[in-house]
Amino acid sequence: MTGIAREPPALSGNTLILSVMPSLALTRYILHRIRSRSKYDLHSPFVYKIYREILKDRTRYPEYEKIERLRKKLLQDPGFIRMTDFGTRAPEIAWCRNTVPVRRIVRTSSVNRKYGRLLFRLSRSLKPASILELGTSLGISTAYLAAGYPESMVTSIEGCEETAARARQNMAAWELPHVRIITAPFDEVLSYLLPEIGVVDLAFFDGNHRKEATLRYFQQCVSFIHDDSVFIFDDIHWSDEMEKAWEEIREHPSVKVSLDLFRMGMVFFREGLSKEDFILHF
Repeated sequence: MTGIAREPPALSGNTLILSVMPSLALTRYILHRIRSRSKYDLHSPFVYKIYREILKDRTRYPEYEKIERLRKKLLQDPGFIRMTDFGTRAPEIAWCRNTVPVRRIVRTSSVNRKYGRLLFRLSRSLKPASILELGTSLGISTAYLAAGYPESMVTSIEGCEETAARARQNMAAWELPHVRIITAPFDEVLSYLLPEIGVVDLAFFDGNHRKEATLRYFQQCVSFIHDDSVFIFDDIHWSDEMEKAWEEIREHPSVKVSLDLFRMGMVFFREGLSKEDFILHF
């Protein structure tokens, strides 16, 4: 299920929301910076370890360049994809179709380099045996997750047939055989896919950016967590709906620790941790 437009070519990282709603997004970003903590404020050993070993890891892993080379190739691709969108772009109908240049999908719907590398480091550090991604797009975020821990089984769901087909080609180019891409609306596939997976070690939510849908997928997936599971949500400050969804997710009784990185939010479920919410500058 391809994501919504998030960032123009000239912007990256925490500037992404400014391209969608400049004045409101700027206010949100300023508030985030004011409230964000530094490493000196992190009294939780669990969070400090994540901050130091994952968020601030500056190692230039060779996998980064391999993935970014294909991103550059896709940015030069003259082709088009007839997209089927079941998410935010289609508020009044079950689906809509639009022919979109491949390069535009890369610029607007794919994870940027900074956060893609974060996904890689999370996967590399946490070593999740099972990874579930809701929203494949062209597979750049999928590749970062899969490359981070090649022993994982990565299942990514994409609602658009043509986009999923192109993502499969990209997985072959990246030589990531442990990735399977399922083409279906999330609501149609999660009910039988989750019991098949059994336990979700890491889930990345990057599809339908509506509150109701985000919370519904979260509730379905949270029944398949264990002590070391982690859920990652993209665009948590993209809209009022997403901010409200993020707030409800943070308050869920199963969530022990949440990290707000402005674009992405992460939640952890480990028993024994004090229930805390951290806003971090990333």
